Amino acid sequence: MADAASQDFMGRVIGAASQGAVGAVVAASLSAVTEPLVNNMLVNRATLGQAIKELATNIIMQGVDLPPTARGAALGSVFCTITLPITNYRFRKSMNMPVTASNLYQAYPPTVLRDIIYGIARNKVSAFLISLNPAFANSTMGRVVNMFTTVVAACVLSAPGNELRGYCLQPAERKQSFSDFFQPIKFIRSTSVGAVIMGISLAIGSLATPQVERLVSKLREYLQKNPVSYILLILFFLQQILQMRRQAEL
Repeated sequence: MADAASQDFMGRVIGAASQGAVGAVVAASLSAVTEPLVNNMLVNRATLGQAIKELATNIIMQGVDLPPTARGAALGSVFCTITLPITNYRFRKSMNMPVTASNLYQAYPPTVLRDIIYGIARNKVSAFLISLNPAFANSTMGRVVNMFTTVVAACVLSAPGNELRGYCLQPAERKQSFSDFFQPIKFIRSTSVGAVIMGISLAIGSLATPQVERLVSKLREYLQKNPVSYILLILFFLQQILQMRRQAEL
C-alpha cells in the first residue's frame, strides 16, 4: 500500500515537473520580449509605449496532507525563498541594474507576501472550479480552461503584493512617492500582462501532465516485468555521464 502511494506521489511529481517545464518554455518565449516591458512598467511606471521605445512544486504539494490554505501558504513561502535570488538577478539584468549578493533577496517581505497570497488563492480557486463541474475538470479542455482561469485569478488577487514589490525595487535615484507610484491604470497595465503570460504558459503546460504520467506508468510496468532493463538503464545513464565528461575535457 505504501509502495503504491509512493509510486503515485512520484507520478504526480514527474507530472508536475513536465507541466512546469513546458510552462517555463512557453513563458520564456512570451517573456523574452515582454519581461523587460513588464519590469519597466512595474518599477518605472512607464507607459506601454514608453516601455517599448526603451526596449530598442502546487501539484507536488497535493501529496502533503495539509489544509488548502496552509498548503498554499507553505508552497508560496518555500517557492519565494528558493527562487527569489534568481528572480531578482533576472529582474536587475533586464533593467540594466548592478547585481550584488546583498540585493539578491531585495524586497523579500512583499515578495513572500505576494507568493503566499498567490498560493492560497490558487488552491481556493482551483477547488472551486473543480467543484462546479468535476467531469469537465477531468477533461483535457477542462484542465486547460481551469488552469488558465485559476492562474489568472491568483495573479490578480496577489497583484497588490507585486505592486508593493515593484515599489521596493525602485532605484533610489528615481524613486517615486507612494501616491505617485500606486495609480489604478498603471496597476491594471502591469498586472494584466503578467497574469496572461503565466496563465497561458501553465495552461499549455497542463496538457503535458497526463501524457507524461501515462508514459511513466507504462515504463514502470515494463521495468517490473523486465528486471534486466534496470541494469541497461543504469548503464545507459553511466555512458551518458562519461560521454559528457569526455566532451568537457576536449
